[in-house]
This record gives sequence, C-alpha cells and structure tokens, in this order.
Amino acid sequence: MVEQIPRVLATRGAEPTLTVPLPIPNGIGQILSTFGNIHNYIQEDGTLDVRWQAEMLARAALPFPLTLSFDPTKAVSSFTCHKLLVTVFTDVFSKLQASGMQAKVTSFGGCFAFRPQRTGTVFSTHCWGIAIDLNPGTNQQGSAGDMDAEVIKIFRQAGFEWGRDWSGRTRDPMHFQYCTGY
Repeated sequence: MVEQIPRVLATRGAEPTLTVPLPIPNGIGQILSTFGNIHNYIQEDGTLDVRWQAEMLARAALPFPLTLSFDPTKAVSSFTCHKLLVTVFTDVFSKLQASGMQAKVTSFGGCFAFRPQRTGTVFSTHCWGIAIDLNPGTNQQGSAGDMDAEVIKIFRQAGFEWGRDWSGRTRDPMHFQYCTGY
C-alpha cells in the first residue's frame, strides 16, 4: 500500500498552485496497487465488507458546505473518500474557496459509493473513493454540462481527470476522478 505523501504547494509568482501529492494511477492495475485491491473485500453475496471502509476510507472536511444533490434541504460539511486523497480533496476545495469559486460548486452528488459504472459492469472509481460528482443537476451524464472552467482547472491541477472529456454515453461532466485510463 502506498503511504500518504505530504501535500506540496508550488508557487508561480504570487499565486499558489496545487501540485500532485500522489502519483496518478493509470488503469486498473495501478488503481489496485495505489488504492487497494477492493476485490479482496467483496463478500460471497456481492456486498462490500465493512473492513474496506474501516481500512481504506476517511473523511475530508469541506471549507464551505455543499448542498446534497439528492436532498437539497441538506448540506454536507465533509464527505467520505479514500484516505490517501483526504489532503488532495481538502486542498482542492480550499483552492476553490480561495479563488472565489465556491458559488460555482452548487451541489454534491457523492464520492465513495460501492457500485458499478453507470454505463458498464466494472466497478466505478467511486468504489475506491477516488471520484467525486459535483453539480449533477446541470451536468448529467451524456451532456456537455455547464461546469465552470476555473473549477475544472483547479481539479486538473490537482491531478484529476474530468469526465466530460470522455466521449459518447460515458461523457460525464459532473465527474472528476483521481486516475486515468479507467
């Protein structure tokens, strides 16, 4: 298992920029070696053993609350993600706030969720807690969406791949994942 690597901030002039604190895995082999082999935690009935959550996941605090996309009467101030990405997610949302972009992130659609990809049968990157869905109401899968360019830039600077770059029915403008080639 990869150890948590301390976050590093680089500066370019007076503007701080995020640097990638953890190598970005490419493909399922590197996802498994970086974030853990989730297949070892699948029980006979197809459910996920609670040990996965206890051993691999942690809470990332948000610097500002996000409305839940599936229940707009509620907001979250933290969310569950892979323990190696807590600092990465925290830095991204702090950068969004510092850049005055928090109003552009209007709702939270989820991070960790044990499920297959919506357009396939393989595990979603949400299973590892390495993907996040934002503003799903206006960024439905298959659409061009309306994600703000600065929000996209901040996630990309932190090492995330943006789902809108995918083609066809897999295009997913609400989705950011910390891996490529999957």
